[in-house]
Amino acid sequence: MSGLNRRQFLAVGALGTAGVALEHRARVLTAPEKPWNAATGRALHKYRDGIATGCTLCGAGCAMKVFRDGDRAVQIGPNAEAGALSILCARAYEALEQTYDPERLLKPLRRKGRRGEGKWEEIAWPQALELLATAFGGPPGSACADVGRPDPLAGPILDALGVRCVIEDGASRQWAARQAQKAVYGAPLGRPDLSKARTILLLGSRPLDDSAEFAPLARDLVAARTRGATIVALDAYQGVTGSLATEWLPVRPGTEALVALGLVRVALSQGWFAGDALGKLVSTPVEAMTEALLPYKLELVESAAGIPILTLLRLAKRLASEGPTLVLVDGAGSRQARSLEAAAAVLNCLGGNPEAAGLRLGHRPSYVPHLEPTHPRARVIKDILAGDQRADLYFAYRSNPLYRVARSDSVRRAFGEEDRVKLLVCLDTQMTETAEMADLVLPAASDLELWNLLGGYTPEGKAWAVLQQPVTRRLPEGAHLTDPKVPVERLFDTPSAGPLGEARQLGDVLLGVLAAGRHSAQARFPYADCGAFVRRLADTTPALGGFAELTRAGFRLGGEDGYPWAARRGFPAKGGRIDAGGKLVHEVPSELRSLGTDAFALVVLRYPELAAAYANSRWGREIRHENPVLMNAAVARKMGLRMGDRVTIRTQVAHAEARVIPIEGIHPQAVALADDFGHWAGGVAATAQAKGTGEVPVARLVKRKDFLSNPLGIARQRTAPGEVPWWQHFGPGVSVWALSPFTSDDLGAQAWKEIRVTIRPA
Repeated sequence: MSGLNRRQFLAVGALGTAGVALEHRARVLTAPEKPWNAATGRALHKYRDGIATGCTLCGAGCAMKVFRDGDRAVQIGPNAEAGALSILCARAYEALEQTYDPERLLKPLRRKGRRGEGKWEEIAWPQALELLATAFGGPPGSACADVGRPDPLAGPILDALGVRCVIEDGASRQWAARQAQKAVYGAPLGRPDLSKARTILLLGSRPLDDSAEFAPLARDLVAARTRGATIVALDAYQGVTGSLATEWLPVRPGTEALVALGLVRVALSQGWFAGDALGKLVSTPVEAMTEALLPYKLELVESAAGIPILTLLRLAKRLASEGPTLVLVDGAGSRQARSLEAAAAVLNCLGGNPEAAGLRLGHRPSYVPHLEPTHPRARVIKDILAGDQRADLYFAYRSNPLYRVARSDSVRRAFGEEDRVKLLVCLDTQMTETAEMADLVLPAASDLELWNLLGGYTPEGKAWAVLQQPVTRRLPEGAHLTDPKVPVERLFDTPSAGPLGEARQLGDVLLGVLAAGRHSAQARFPYADCGAFVRRLADTTPALGGFAELTRAGFRLGGEDGYPWAARRGFPAKGGRIDAGGKLVHEVPSELRSLGTDAFALVVLRYPELAAAYANSRWGREIRHENPVLMNAAVARKMGLRMGDRVTIRTQVAHAEARVIPIEGIHPQAVALADDFGHWAGGVAATAQAKGTGEVPVARLVKRKDFLSNPLGIARQRTAPGEVPWWQHFGPGVSVWALSPFTSDDLGAQAWKEIRVTIRPA
């Protein structure tokens, strides 16, 4: 042994240790292989230590821990140290499946032949970066970035590259609500503090069914109900939220803003508000608001919305007297967003201090990276199709715009014409609908392979930050020990973390674009990768406590006091007060008048089990593997429809067939369908069929053959690529995007709450 150096000694010693197991190898290997997420018999504690990271599936940014078996993540759980910052929902656990999806893209691909033909060739990253650098170097305004996941370097680098069209997936869906809140309050709203309110009115808002911050809002709403708060839900669809509420009032779809205006009119005319406080909070005088609201008598509201006058009076009185009261609305996808937000703002001010009731402005600590979107997706794609928007480059990062857009079937065909979009690039984990049409498909890092820093303010007002860090290992431990490039003094360090295969996160790709194009802004970003940027940010920001502590704990609480904001500084709107001037108006859509026996307003549901970023997740699809039409039971009986009958659902642009399920908890003039169905690409779970992906080299995940790391070959992935889901006979379901026409609100965003459909027996 004296002739061996230290590295050789370690390798031989490890092999010798592994050899002890060879005596029983035959007996062990006759047992069935364990699935990749099964518990293992590891004895060393280091394989059980959880690595702190964060979830970015919604705006909550929950802290979590990921547990590994060697180089492989095998389990996800809450970060107990983070307390209220760690409230995981079912979607978080799907990150494991996405990371090890056997259909995952792991190499850059370039199109061969026509767009959408399904022919590809592998290329190297330097070639791909050269192509991107050329495309980003075009005339100002010629590139569009469509970003579906947060990234710490995306915003500043896209700005340095001169990208003036930036789309953010979540903001596009919430565009009408966000812009309306900016117009009323001066800034978008954040997650409310439901612990303060004695009365909570949910007007078109369904926190337990569909929310940008599902997990913490669901917890807070359940806690409010438990402590005895009165929760009133006014919505066309009852759902879980309406079932939890003290009272559910089915309101006619499209009249939520009219109900809010009627409640404001009653409260102001009866003097049910806190003296001079309302005038100090709202810039429009009480007399002017009262005059503007004269047309909205309760008789009109009762006739249009279907809510009895006595119920409206009782509700208005409760909001004014049973305080603190909080009114939550959802103006996303509506043409009435400004009216709804303005009326809700006035109702929240009746008690004199909306922040004391739990209203929160949505702002972040200054040190948290943020990408500010400039356009909603629907407006950009409509402009591209009409020739009003130059698109030399459309760069989609985990956003799938060719599926998640109105008239998606037609848009897909239009994007196949190269004169509309010169270069279509998709950076994603799977071969999505957008990737199938792209010229360049790049493998993206999964959510468990990213560097990022999330942050905001708790409802109590304390700043928080959650670190998102890679939890997979680039090299197995044995390969690390025997790698001659690893210095001797680093042999026992944890191997560097990073994505599988050749996947990269967005910030690293953009850093590569700067280098490949020798961009003048390269000196402003002297980072090897996003991890280096996050390390520098953590070490130079006292509130974050340093990189070492942040990576250990995974979160940081405190450092800045965020609330009450308006009480100290005024609202960010002009004059420091809420701006309701000219917004307390309502126009009943003409489509409402045409709702008849077979015409309905479409309620778009978003199931918490399904995450747009994980369309190919079997875990979510097994729970929600069908997209039936939910219809009022009494209306279904009148139409002669029973449970499971096939119906044709039709809009002015498309039609589809689905099963009908009669329920009690929906307004008679509404039917409901869920989003994120009807995929024609993305994998076998997303499409519910063994659909091929052209000549794409399907990812065969590397089995742990390294003898030092996995001598017995346990914990391998068992799911074979192309395996058909058991629910294939249900099909992929109905896509609301393919059915939806381009219905725009006054800001150019998709008004998906204005969709009208007809239902007839198939």
